[in-house]
Amino acid sequence: MSAVRRTRTSTEPQPEQRVDAARLLLVPREASEAQVVYERVAPVVNRMVWIYLATDPERDDIAQDIFVAIARRHAAVRDPSRLEAWAASVAFNTICHAFRRRKFRRWFSLEVVLESEQPRYEADLEGRDLVARAQRLLEKLPLAQRMPLTLELFSSSSQPEIARLCGCSERTLRRRLHAARERFALLVQRDPALAGRLADGSPEAPVDG
Repeated sequence: MSAVRRTRTSTEPQPEQRVDAARLLLVPREASEAQVVYERVAPVVNRMVWIYLATDPERDDIAQDIFVAIARRHAAVRDPSRLEAWAASVAFNTICHAFRRRKFRRWFSLEVVLESEQPRYEADLEGRDLVARAQRLLEKLPLAQRMPLTLELFSSSSQPEIARLCGCSERTLRRRLHAARERFALLVQRDPALAGRLADGSPEAPVDG
């Protein structure tokens, strides 16, 4: 008796997919333009939000503002291959504006001033606590120094990428980073937990005259 080999075929319908040609991204064929945009920009936005707002109580609200801005303005991007870079700029600028508004509010908030007078040292010195400590110190820097130094500390962005987001030349960026590192190092000395962990910090990059 000869064996009969049967080929098993799936009866389940497979979702049709199409390719977003700009980034070779597979998306459901019935996906709307808004869904395609979201799939492409979400990783970029989430990365930027984590870098600047990992432990921030307003993180979700600011992230929502970023996605709303992208949804409203993405049609203005003429080159589809630049969508992710454009979204990173939108996220960066939205976070900058949020920090500026917050700083203005704090000028009129005695409660925040009193809270900041006495640093709190908690038992958990790992993970989120260290990030929160560092971000509280970064808040004390001028925004032009805080934004690039945060990217340098918490991301793998290159200096050309940071300069592009900050809207300055690489030469200017290096000067800002040099000043930011010096101010941040002084602030760190006031926080024993961070000072102990960052004592063996990385060497500074050279600064152009």
